[in-house]
Amino acid sequence: MTPNILICQSERELEAHFADWFIAHVDGKDATTLRSFYESMADVLEFPDSFGYNIDALNDALNDLQWLEDERIVLYFTNTADLISKERDPAKLASVFNMLDATAEDWKWLDDDEITDKKELVVVFEDSPRIQSILEKEQIDFQSMASL
Repeated sequence: MTPNILICQSERELEAHFADWFIAHVDGKDATTLRSFYESMADVLEFPDSFGYNIDALNDALNDLQWLEDERIVLYFTNTADLISKERDPAKLASVFNMLDATAEDWKWLDDDEITDKKELVVVFEDSPRIQSILEKEQIDFQSMASL
């Protein structure tokens, strides 16, 4: 089974694999702090106004997504060397990455009976040594899109 986290080399590669998916693009240069990351996520995924701008609220929102018409969603992160790079506590960054992986996995296992609007969620990071290092350190399974 394909991992929930993919690494890509270019936007062209991403579009070749996910041409008919909704691509929610977060630019790491605009998401260098956790707050700006949450703001970027809320913007690209059109979170409800009640979104709380913290990891619990992000988890809740990503496990819902019922306001989006699209059933297949790619969270695409570019400029990953900058993504949440100003966060001083590495445990918080690790928590975000682990939560993204777990949420994408959770969507795979929902029965159609459990939810009326099931989604498919994939997380794609633009390749950078920093991202691969974090994923490896956290033992989060990932795969290069080139090997798909």
